[in-house]
Amino acid sequence: MTILKQFYNYVKANDSENEWIFLLGDPYLDETDRIKIRCFPEVKSGRVRKVFFDCFSGKKVISSLEPDIVVSLQNIMTFGLRVPQAIYIHQSLPFQDVKRFSFFKKAERRSAVIQHIIGRFIKASAKRADKVFVQTEWMREAVSRSVGIDEDRIGIAFPEIDLFSPGTEKFGNDRFFYPTNGEIYKDVDVIVQACDLLNDRGIRDFTVRLTLPEGTVRHPNIVCVGRLDRGRMQEEYNAGTLLFPSYIETVGLPLLEARSCGTLIVASDTPFAGECLAGYPNAYLFPVHDGGALAGRMAEIINGRIPLKADTSVPEERPSWDGLLAEIRLLAR
Repeated sequence: MTILKQFYNYVKANDSENEWIFLLGDPYLDETDRIKIRCFPEVKSGRVRKVFFDCFSGKKVISSLEPDIVVSLQNIMTFGLRVPQAIYIHQSLPFQDVKRFSFFKKAERRSAVIQHIIGRFIKASAKRADKVFVQTEWMREAVSRSVGIDEDRIGIAFPEIDLFSPGTEKFGNDRFFYPTNGEIYKDVDVIVQACDLLNDRGIRDFTVRLTLPEGTVRHPNIVCVGRLDRGRMQEEYNAGTLLFPSYIETVGLPLLEARSCGTLIVASDTPFAGECLAGYPNAYLFPVHDGGALAGRMAEIINGRIPLKADTSVPEERPSWDGLLAEIRLLAR
């Protein structure tokens, strides 16, 4: 939804030459003189039906509109159309090589469907599309390698991110924060493991705050605070250390948000973390799934051996919707 609204707003403000028709599940967006909205609520009845529409049944609808180009913001192209197509891939599960998810494990089943079934359609789309867009450099390399297409066919359109700024909250060595959900690849288990190891060493005076529903994780050092609004998120970033053990992300938004606050960050050593945190002096990486390494870093912070450093780095400017719109105009000619 965020990507859809960003792209819509960019087109609305920056393209006065072309007519756009957005095909949606519900009327999330408003029509203008140049932007028309068509809704297909039945597509929202299930993931399989949605994929079928994206890949096949949508062909008849789109063909009747006689477009000059078709742009998919949902990872998958519509097969069988005889017009140029561009796709925007923001699902990284099929392109990561950290974990192969299993259909036989209930906790992994949803991720396995995306990785092994929907992932086939995404990869086939990337191979056939006239232009592919991703959000990050590591995704461009991963898609190119996985699908076997030249990186020149893959552009980068980084989503607009409303970052924070350092606040007045007092930094606490004994306070950690992880904005997360229940997905298995968020790896909350490694935080539990690290907390147990710290307790075994006699380190018990610290708190890890998770944005999970109350009672989701039961541990004397872990507090589940539920979902937080933007203001509370900024308070958390400024008051302690960000833990980010997630090993599958496209961007890793909390890493960028915490960096903008000047927060200490301990993150899994992954391509997306390396890209988000390049040049940042308050970032520390640990091997994926390694609770011992995470506990070691947490102990150093709790004991005051890792102080905050002044951040003089300048995050590199990232290509946004400008390049995507320019490429779409070229393909449509």
